[in-house]
Amino acid sequence: MAPHSGIDVNVPCQSPEQSSGGGVRTTGGGVLITASWSLAGWDAEVCNESNSPQTVTPVAICTPQRHTRRSSIPSVRVPAGQSGLARAFCPAGTVSTGGGNIGGPRGASRLYVSQSSDPGSGEWGVQAFHHSAFEQTIATQAVCTDTPHSARSSLGTTLGHGFTGTAHVECPDAGEVPTGGGGLGNPDVQFNESYPTSTGWTVRATNKGGRPFTYFARVICTRP
Repeated sequence: MAPHSGIDVNVPCQSPEQSSGGGVRTTGGGVLITASWSLAGWDAEVCNESNSPQTVTPVAICTPQRHTRRSSIPSVRVPAGQSGLARAFCPAGTVSTGGGNIGGPRGASRLYVSQSSDPGSGEWGVQAFHHSAFEQTIATQAVCTDTPHSARSSLGTTLGHGFTGTAHVECPDAGEVPTGGGGLGNPDVQFNESYPTSTGWTVRATNKGGRPFTYFARVICTRP
């Protein structure tokens, strides 16, 4: 992607599979995630603040298992220069396998994601900080199933002002694989990339605040 621009990227699942979760890989500390959600595979939007071209790679976790998707209603309005949090809830009797926030006009968002995780086993929450001059909205999506899943958070990663770092967490039990994941922390710690590994989840983030802050990676897992 070009310097100082936004882009929307997608990776499909092969029918009849569908995504239980997903994420996005990027290069460079100047790329920030603005949206990441399930859409015929996995879709992501990012903004490149840097002066150099960067590479963006969406990642989908595809499965033949049936999933449902629920969105936050209504969307949460976020004024310029502030952060907002929106939550989506799974149907009764189901749990979240992953989730994210649904993108807006292609490549136009400046809502930098600072949390995308499961506050509870049947919901998903997304927090983002608004860097543009006009009000924007957060619409969170939860991906849900009735199959049991487990979850775990990483140890905290503390970043000084302007620093970029990585948090990683493994699935709770041997033999489990990730179905989704993300991270959580202060609104000033904003995500550069968030993606699955074969047995866990990794989040790279940059602290845009005025003092040190701590953030965490979070993974949702099940047995294949």
